[in-house]
Amino acid sequence: MAKKFAKIAGIVILILILIAGGITVSLFTLPQKIKVPPTVFDMGDENYCVLFVTSLKGSGYIKYTVNGEEKVIWDTTSGTISTHDTVHKIIVPKEELRNNSYVVGSQFVAYKLGYSAIKGGSVESGPINFRGGEKEDGIKLLAITDVHEMMNEVKKSLEFFTEEYDMMVFLGDICSDFGNKSRFTDHVLADASYITKGEYPVVYARGNHETRGEYASQLLQYFPTSTGELYYTFSYGGLSAIVLDPGEDKEDDHVEYSGLVDFSFYREKQFKWINSLKSEDFTGRYKLVFSHDPTLTEHFGKNWEEPLKNLGFNLIVGGHHHQSSLTKGDISVFIAGGKNSDFTWAASSITMENGEIKMKTVNVDGTTILEDSIEV
Repeated sequence: MAKKFAKIAGIVILILILIAGGITVSLFTLPQKIKVPPTVFDMGDENYCVLFVTSLKGSGYIKYTVNGEEKVIWDTTSGTISTHDTVHKIIVPKEELRNNSYVVGSQFVAYKLGYSAIKGGSVESGPINFRGGEKEDGIKLLAITDVHEMMNEVKKSLEFFTEEYDMMVFLGDICSDFGNKSRFTDHVLADASYITKGEYPVVYARGNHETRGEYASQLLQYFPTSTGELYYTFSYGGLSAIVLDPGEDKEDDHVEYSGLVDFSFYREKQFKWINSLKSEDFTGRYKLVFSHDPTLTEHFGKNWEEPLKNLGFNLIVGGHHHQSSLTKGDISVFIAGGKNSDFTWAASSITMENGEIKMKTVNVDGTTILEDSIEV
């Protein structure tokens, strides 16, 4: 026992001496692993945000080839490679990733000191073939809402969605709260990665349950959208879209929130933003709004649907109400399934083709709950 302790102490002293001398130390016995494979998120500008999770904190990067040259983009902040987190966020130009293959990787970094570092093992994924090429017509979306940790049911339902989708829309309440970081990584990121395999982009619309818990206030750091908020616009060929974040579903003084929310200010700011949008900025044939709560005619004293209708939008897609339904009108409203006592859980597809938007909801037994369409 004494000899073993002396050996360990000797190693520690050697490491400290090397650090003092400004020498980087590698601890190869501490392996890094990819815990959650990558997901490619659309942030509403010319870039994608690639998120993946490792077992240990450290560096993160994405690697791919452009015009015959290998390119590596690191998870950085103002030029400094981030090593403090297990969630790695990498911003990639859309035009470089579309119809290309990529790998992600990381090295464990135990300590990054002023003049030295202690590093561990490295890991790199296998190649992932990413589609993402834009289409003017024949666009197919997979819509997932109100999972509430029911991933086993999601997997059953997805057995009946075998088409090749161009994009997945996460419509919120993927988990029931963000009490800690693992709720975000083990549900939102892990579920998105399982469904898309990192092969096509994801759009995330926050649900009201994802505003709850200690970690909820930290969510935005992983979604660097074009507006700096969790509401934004994006385009995909013939699709022009708005992603809304209606916040909580009760007044700010409700007992559930313990006086720790200010959604009245957030909603007012967002409503002004909606009214600042110009119809000429939305040139796609198909104009969709994604919002966890899609019923917006009387949203905390304001009609959010009216300005969306004035912008020429055809359809609002959401969840929240734990059902599948289509209400047709000047701007139609589609509630895309999710958790429901009548059919356990259901997913939906949305197909935009030849001036028609088709919606289909299928449950875990393969039963079609809804199949309908609107003309645009």
